[in-house]
Amino acid sequence: MVNLSQKEVALQKLQDVANKFKDKECSIHFANEAKTRLLVIDEVLKVLGWNSDEFNPETHTSTNGYIDYLLKYNNAPKLVVEAKKLGLTFCTPTSRKPTHHEYTVSYFKQAFKSLLTETIKQASSYCYDSSVVHAVITNGAEWMVLQLIPKPGKTIDSMKGVYFGNIFTDNFYFDLFYELLSKEHVVSGNLESYLSEINYVPSPVCKILKSDFGNLKWRTYEKERYLDEFYRTFFDEITNSNQKKMLEYCFVSDSKLDQYRGDLKRILRDTPPNFLPLGTEDMEPGEGAASIIEEKGSGKVVLITGSVGCGKTTLVKKVLNETKQFHKTTTVPILVDLINDVSRNVRQAKDVIFKRINESFINEFPEIHHLDSLKSTYRAELNALKNGAYKSVFEREPEKYIEKEAEELQRLKSDNENFVIRSLKNQTSQNSSVILIIDNVDRASEDFQEETYVIAHKLSKESGATVIITMREFTYFKNKDKGWLDVRSGDRVIHLKAPDFSKLIAKRIKYIENHFDDDFRTKEWRRNYNYNEFKSFCVKYASVVRLSLQQGLSGQRVLETLSCISWHNIRLFHDLLRQIHKQLGSSVSGWKYEEVIAALMVSQEDGQASILPNLFIPYQNVNQAYYLKLRILLFLNYSLKPNERTHGIPLNRIVCFTQMYGYRGSWSIAVVEECVRQRLVECVEIPTDGDDVVSFNITDGETFKISPLGSIILQEILSEQIYLSLLAPDLPFHDIESYKKIKQEYAEVLTYMGDSTQNEILKDGIDLLSTSKLPKELGWYLSEQYKLENITSVGANALSEIRLTEDKLQSFIYSIKSRQKTLTPKINNPNQYTFELPEFSDTISAAPTINNRDTSIEVELIKEILPEKLDNLKVDKSEFVPLVLCALVVRKLIGFESSFGVDITQTINDHLVDEGNKKESTNVSRSLRSTKFKLLPWLLIREDLHPKFKSFSLNDNWQSYWRKYFNEEPKI
Repeated sequence: MVNLSQKEVALQKLQDVANKFKDKECSIHFANEAKTRLLVIDEVLKVLGWNSDEFNPETHTSTNGYIDYLLKYNNAPKLVVEAKKLGLTFCTPTSRKPTHHEYTVSYFKQAFKSLLTETIKQASSYCYDSSVVHAVITNGAEWMVLQLIPKPGKTIDSMKGVYFGNIFTDNFYFDLFYELLSKEHVVSGNLESYLSEINYVPSPVCKILKSDFGNLKWRTYEKERYLDEFYRTFFDEITNSNQKKMLEYCFVSDSKLDQYRGDLKRILRDTPPNFLPLGTEDMEPGEGAASIIEEKGSGKVVLITGSVGCGKTTLVKKVLNETKQFHKTTTVPILVDLINDVSRNVRQAKDVIFKRINESFINEFPEIHHLDSLKSTYRAELNALKNGAYKSVFEREPEKYIEKEAEELQRLKSDNENFVIRSLKNQTSQNSSVILIIDNVDRASEDFQEETYVIAHKLSKESGATVIITMREFTYFKNKDKGWLDVRSGDRVIHLKAPDFSKLIAKRIKYIENHFDDDFRTKEWRRNYNYNEFKSFCVKYASVVRLSLQQGLSGQRVLETLSCISWHNIRLFHDLLRQIHKQLGSSVSGWKYEEVIAALMVSQEDGQASILPNLFIPYQNVNQAYYLKLRILLFLNYSLKPNERTHGIPLNRIVCFTQMYGYRGSWSIAVVEECVRQRLVECVEIPTDGDDVVSFNITDGETFKISPLGSIILQEILSEQIYLSLLAPDLPFHDIESYKKIKQEYAEVLTYMGDSTQNEILKDGIDLLSTSKLPKELGWYLSEQYKLENITSVGANALSEIRLTEDKLQSFIYSIKSRQKTLTPKINNPNQYTFELPEFSDTISAAPTINNRDTSIEVELIKEILPEKLDNLKVDKSEFVPLVLCALVVRKLIGFESSFGVDITQTINDHLVDEGNKKESTNVSRSLRSTKFKLLPWLLIREDLHPKFKSFSLNDNWQSYWRKYFNEEPKI
């Protein structure tokens, strides 16, 4: 018997179905044959491998009634089947009959007339409702598959579909029918690939400026003296063993992010990663030190984990210093620092660790090696010796016992492992708390790390010591993934929050200005440098950093941007600061925000990737997908519910969203992977700073959320002309004439910098670059590409997630087209005025596709956060107390940390009260000026902004008053 392939078996089954219902071929499309029609369709779908429980017949949609069939795989919708369950359906055309297989939707409509036109319209609505791109149209006999969510910038009528023919005829195109619609091929992506290929042609033109000019490089002036020494001395060496004073003055004990704006404060908050075990303690830096010191006589293993450079070693040093200073008589702190002992080639942990502990005994606790301590440690062995075979000899000649005792102690002590464990046990038995810290285990091989964990448990179990191991989040994740870091039930896991970067910078600067001469390294500085000159330069550099990050008009924006890029990684934050300082120098006026953006985009090293990614490079350069990455970021940042923004969403949500624009699913998956590698998007299940990010590939089950870097690009960087200008070298152009214009402008810009052949940018040319025609021409090109990727379907525009995303995107498109700046108060930082691009919705109120920002863009999200008991609620006899609180929370949600009275009034009237209960601005203002409001503990009032204006914002305790007023938890 010949074994048939799955496709051959399916063909035989389809022929059986056709023979079974052959007598119905001519009448199956009539209304009175609806039941027979469905029986045929059911049988054909089973032939294609779809199980009956995957049909989901009559699936209800929110707006368009019931889908005839919605085929699912793993509960994810894959294909709509429109079969006309009731009434008359389309029949085989008698004229203009299809003779091939691939036709446009418009051709199908002409060939099959009005009944098919209505069927396609209905199927298209179902596709948008269920986030499915393709639909099968059938009357049981005739079968076709169409792409009913068009490619970017196209219409449904222009999309091509496949006509397979009539199953009752000999010329039915079964091979392609099976290759496209069988379950295994739909799931594997064959259908999407095939229809994408026939509906889309990549651009034949792809020109990139750097192919003609080379990589853009940063030209620096003469190297500033002592700059490297400044950063090494005051930003890298805080954990040196002798650096107690600097550690005391520069240690940041909290991570509260007081200086950051609302949404950034939320997204920058350092929380335990999902891969850490349940019960992980989330600790502030200062809280962690106190907790560790209090860990007395527990005999357990404590794992301290956190991001790279978050301050684990700094915390360890602080624990040691405070223990020696305040708990010397009751605690024995021992540090095993592996930073200089291990490499990836060192695999034996036991010898290294026990050797280092013994050295610590000698250097820090020499009394452990003293005779009395040794006798106490080995008293059982000495007792056995004294009362053993030589007892009579020792009684006659006590000197011989002394000699034998010394020999025995020396022998016992020579076993390093046993000596360490017994000595530690001797300390704990005398009511001393032993804290053994193993630091920098990340640098060792995986075998070394695994053995270290085993040794830690051996030490804690046999000696009663508390053994603390510090490791990066990535190290924890990797070893857990390997299977050996199982975190035993008695282990304590601490997630150490990264300190507030703003406070970190402020304390370092204050130390330089106030304690420079008290530093323990002054002798070294006097020996190596001209001391006064070195001090003068260090104070100067500290002043530049303070002015640029903490005081200037753009200081807060610079601090927030560097914090978002660093993402809890102090070491990276310091490296970025050092790099920018080298590029921008030490101007007495500090660094402008646009200068910092330029420095982050252009490296001093030829070919080094930009720190700020280009959001507009289309997938594989040649595809019409300039806005795919930006749309994904806007979707993650603005269109999700608050809990989804916090915890992330699965990949299929993102892919379904992008497919509503007509982007291919494979493009979206590749772009999400690239976003994770570029740190624009966070994969919640992996560490943010490990090798898994650099080489990230999607496997299965991951969830994603926007990263701090992605958020700051959307909120601040995207609107900067310098960012737009510096996108030009890497951007692929699909139009040769546009490329020629941009190339001419780019070449002219390079002449501003000096030698145009060098392809360099320098600090003094940044303002010229921003005000050149380059950003205008590039903005025009991108706006033209937007027209080609704009949504043309009413079905897509009706989806709230699409609408929220497109409102934000259209604001950006308007801004790059207008390029007109107006003077507006920078509400997010109310102590300053700044030039800022207006929102599209703020300037063109009559535009048909853009609604008022506060009444449309965020309306769904705002409804979700409002309390249930708000109508007619009064607090302290005032209806304005709860209304103002709610209004400020709404403003906070949509990105405004501070608000004027007029903003609060508008928010109340737009979102909190009905049409017949609108509030007069004078009444709101009168309440805000009242003594009652000045005494509200949750309200912050700023009066120094402008003589005529006050700004209002929320205190950190506002959530407790929300609970008190509304008797429910706040939802943000």
